[in-house]
Amino acid sequence: MRIHTKELLVLALLISPQANAIELNNTTQIHGFLSQAAVYSPDNPYAGTDADNGSVKFREIGLNGYSELTPDFRLAGQILSRQRDESDDGDVRVDFLLADYLVWSDHSSSFGLRAGRVKNTIGFYNSIRDIPSARPGYNVPDSIYFDAFRDSLLSTDGINLYGTALLDNNQLTWELTAGRKDVKSEDFEYFAFGYPVRKGEADDAPIYLLNVNFVPDILNNDLRLGISLVDTEIELENTQSVAEAQMALMTAPPGDALTNPHLYVTGAKIEALYATFSAQYNYKNWIFTSEYLHLNAKFMGEFAGMPANNRQKSHGYYFQVEWLSTPNTTWLARYEELDLGTNGSEINYNPHRDYGKGWTVGGRWMFADNWSITGQASFNEGTAWLPSYRGIEEKQLQKYWNYYVLSLSYQF
Repeated sequence: MRIHTKELLVLALLISPQANAIELNNTTQIHGFLSQAAVYSPDNPYAGTDADNGSVKFREIGLNGYSELTPDFRLAGQILSRQRDESDDGDVRVDFLLADYLVWSDHSSSFGLRAGRVKNTIGFYNSIRDIPSARPGYNVPDSIYFDAFRDSLLSTDGINLYGTALLDNNQLTWELTAGRKDVKSEDFEYFAFGYPVRKGEADDAPIYLLNVNFVPDILNNDLRLGISLVDTEIELENTQSVAEAQMALMTAPPGDALTNPHLYVTGAKIEALYATFSAQYNYKNWIFTSEYLHLNAKFMGEFAGMPANNRQKSHGYYFQVEWLSTPNTTWLARYEELDLGTNGSEINYNPHRDYGKGWTVGGRWMFADNWSITGQASFNEGTAWLPSYRGIEEKQLQKYWNYYVLSLSYQF
């Protein structure tokens, strides 16, 4: 669901820098944020070629709000414009828009229902990845939260059941979500083939999600554990016919079907089970976080009418430490790895696509009310999480690559 009115977001953010929110009445508030970043990526074209020499085509502008119609019923939503050089064009989209009804609540448990475009709680950061100030550093860990499917994984058009329970002072929260979400065809094509295909359109994907978080009392509520399971299926429809693909194959140079299989796609579907295991521990002014991803995917393809199926198991993890050195200053260090399980990439322009390893260091300074500046440096081997965009297949990618970010953010 998209609208093309970026001007509305910009005008809405031109308010007093001292305001913490726009209060329309006692039960309705509007918040917003604006983030402008400069990115320098000298080794690989990060989200586009402009960052090779430094680019400021990285910005986020968002408005979110809620209205409590009754103590148990409220409406909430957010619209966002997000530009990332060539990989995201800045069009305004609806991140979430939902009705939330708290069915039942007492001193030890609660149960509620949300309907509409609801947030997906996957791991610790997916449901807050759309807010710049809530992310650890400039971006969430690439090894767990795939940026290529950011919009598809952020929310679901459907129903969300949620609840809490207090068990001998141990806190349990859970969510169940079922629905569908649109998938950008180009994102699916680059993920599946590394190239855009001649014809095809990704269908809306069904999403079924379970998330459980547990905070044991034994460590004074400083330990948080979580598990998230996502079941989904993405299918490419309206592809070229078998006759079209076979005709193209007959006139192609010898060996072209092996070097450019994406040109002869007549069907493609991925069934995936996405499991995330999370742990976070707070100790004084330190936060230690680690998450592990297991992705079990079954690919069912068809090339010029011939089936080509395989199973792929991907694994990713990260270890992260944050130091809150002062009330206004935070430092970050993170190491992460992602193995896509492809046993060697067959994409000739990107032979390092099947894995990624990287260190990230950075810091954030909240230098004034509602204002912060974030700096980050990332040092990577392998290109598993390098953002894809139309035209990247024309570039020669490097195995070792770094990028550097300086971002200014304002929120109210």
